[in-house]
Amino acid sequence: MRYNNTIPMIFVYLVASFFLCKGAFAGVSYTLSRNADYSTDDRSFLATDTLYVKISQNKYDYHDVTKAVFTLKPKGKKENKQFELAWNTDQGGFTGSTALDEYDADDVITIKIILEWEDYKIRKKDTIAVGISGKWEIAGTVYDEASGDIKDARVRIQGVADINDNDESYYPEEEGKYVLTDEDGNFSIEYEGISGQEVVVAAGKEGYKNGGEKITLGKDDNVSIALSMVTEEDHTDYEYRSAKNCKKCHENIYNDWNDSEMATAAVNSINQLVFLLYTAWFVTGDRANFQDASIFNNPNPEFVGDKGKIFEDATGRYKILGDAGNLHDCADCHSPSFASGVQSDGKTPKWDMRAGVLTDADNLSSIDKQGVHCDFCHKIQNVHDGEEYWTEPGVNYKVDLLRPDPALKSSKEGKVMFGPFDDVTYKSMQASYVSQFKKSEICTPCHQDARKLYLQPVDENDQPTGEETIERILWSEDTYREWRFSGYSGLEEDYPVDNYAGQALQCQDCHMKDPPPDPATGKSIADYTEVTDSFYMLSESKKQKGTSRDPRTIYPHHFEGTNQNLPVGEKKRYLDWAVDLSISNANVADGIVSFDVNVKNSHTGHAYPSGVTQRNVVLFVEAEQSGNSLTQINDQIIDTPGGNFPDGYYEGEGDYAGKPGKIFIKHNRMIEDNEDLDPFFNDILYAFAVEELYDTRIQANETDTTHYEFQTQDNSAITITARLIYRFYPKGTLEFAAQNGYVISLEENDYESHKVSVSIEP
Repeated sequence: MRYNNTIPMIFVYLVASFFLCKGAFAGVSYTLSRNADYSTDDRSFLATDTLYVKISQNKYDYHDVTKAVFTLKPKGKKENKQFELAWNTDQGGFTGSTALDEYDADDVITIKIILEWEDYKIRKKDTIAVGISGKWEIAGTVYDEASGDIKDARVRIQGVADINDNDESYYPEEEGKYVLTDEDGNFSIEYEGISGQEVVVAAGKEGYKNGGEKITLGKDDNVSIALSMVTEEDHTDYEYRSAKNCKKCHENIYNDWNDSEMATAAVNSINQLVFLLYTAWFVTGDRANFQDASIFNNPNPEFVGDKGKIFEDATGRYKILGDAGNLHDCADCHSPSFASGVQSDGKTPKWDMRAGVLTDADNLSSIDKQGVHCDFCHKIQNVHDGEEYWTEPGVNYKVDLLRPDPALKSSKEGKVMFGPFDDVTYKSMQASYVSQFKKSEICTPCHQDARKLYLQPVDENDQPTGEETIERILWSEDTYREWRFSGYSGLEEDYPVDNYAGQALQCQDCHMKDPPPDPATGKSIADYTEVTDSFYMLSESKKQKGTSRDPRTIYPHHFEGTNQNLPVGEKKRYLDWAVDLSISNANVADGIVSFDVNVKNSHTGHAYPSGVTQRNVVLFVEAEQSGNSLTQINDQIIDTPGGNFPDGYYEGEGDYAGKPGKIFIKHNRMIEDNEDLDPFFNDILYAFAVEELYDTRIQANETDTTHYEFQTQDNSAITITARLIYRFYPKGTLEFAAQNGYVISLEENDYESHKVSVSIEP
């Protein structure tokens, strides 16, 4: 390690050496900062800085404190200075400060923080080193004890982020702050620090567990970092751990996830309806009586579905030979830890044994009920992202899991957690770097799928025509492709980056963080927040020894989107933010009021709406004059999926079909095997669609404009109103379910995200 000559600057470096004599209870914390507002928890200071000290606790009354001080004592010297701490209501703790300009370079100083009551004491102890600032060149080698030196390992100083230092935005430009090892595993990296400062030099490479070594700047000349290879064998008998285990160290992250739809994917009521419908059709080939419990009693049901059935569309008449892709089930995404288990043959996914597993929560373990949970996602080593996998929904066949041998769970060989950081070296995690965790492709297993059919052309007598078998792809959940082939991804030459934020955005940038504000309008998502805590990922008790990270590199685990898990009446801020609704070109002439309604997909990196094809949005348009609804005279109306069931369970409430407006939906068709059910089902079981009738959804950056004309009644003012109503299910699906005893309220299914009105005088 070589010191590069620069203009010397005297700093104070705080080597965190935690020591607690008494008061070892939760709730004691302290901050050492160069800022009077304690906005940073610093570990290095200019000697000309003021040291600000704050200590807080939540057990004893601060009024009863008999002593509140901190002391500074340089090592090897007799002087021991004491400074008062005073209660600070604004900071919620005791605070004090002192200038640091009296201390010499290379001094080692002990800081003690003391709070005393009559029968109780709290003491905290740190070591302060005074050093010289400069750029230090650190050399070393990364190696594997089993196979030798490692080429192309990523080496960095732990906690140093890959961002442009001059970019202060919440979405900064990337700038690599790591170096790669050469053919012989050697590296050299520069770091601007202070002599006497301890730092961790960390290394990571895909396929290896991260490693690191602590060094002292100005003292250690070289460093060797050992990495161990991740086992190549996936152990299907591994028992997943509860997300609650992760809460101990990552409380904020756990709380984010626990409030998200990921945590309820296997058990929420809206998903349960789909599970029931899917299973009834998959096992019996019949949509009727979908709550008949007998279909779930056979542990090895024959999968019927629509194999062998015949249908006709505009292109011809076909017999369904089967699905061209691998077999998948709801559990593949909604309870992936269950689905990733295998039957006794060691190969067949466990859910093949019981298609109705998710319709009865008793079939799932307490961990499998946690839906898409921590331990499952962080056992993903690779996601296959080639086009041939875009038609494969779910984790089976699409995801490479590496689960450790449960027999070794007490050793480091029995642990591994994959993630986005190459410098996490906490031994209990055995972290391994996987670059896909920062990319949209990690989302594709459950947010990109299709039905891939083999169809045999047949004649009017249902006999083969001799023509070649047709392979038909019906995209169902197409979110990843919508993003990839848009101005948000930057991955396709024909789709350069072009969006409101002016930069490529991954799924994580909007659905884990809050979407970036719109710089052109100043508009941001409601309650827009940025992470500002550099220790956000760590629980309070772990921050003292944790790694400080630039908050902009931290991704909370909100996984926020349509928010179907929110209670009725709560704002769904992503739906409110997604698009802009406006009315334009309003005019009255010859007794007719005419106008346009515009829906711009301004802030969404995929179609509006996206997700499974059940999702739809109703644009409902009205015109009123003198308190009366005006009569529409043109044919821009809401299509059948908007619902028209005046005699149904909901007695016509929520029916919009035939009214002024438009429905945004990917409208599929299933086989018409039961005329009584036809109105209900074309839009729901996308897994068994045979034809796409139309797709009216709005792609990223596009605007949909519809024109309306109404007959006026008199010369009074006319009020034009347009609304956007997001629906998790088409109305017909709700009607069918309710008539069969499974009721979802309209308030739970429908959400009005936008409403605009304009007034015009004739």
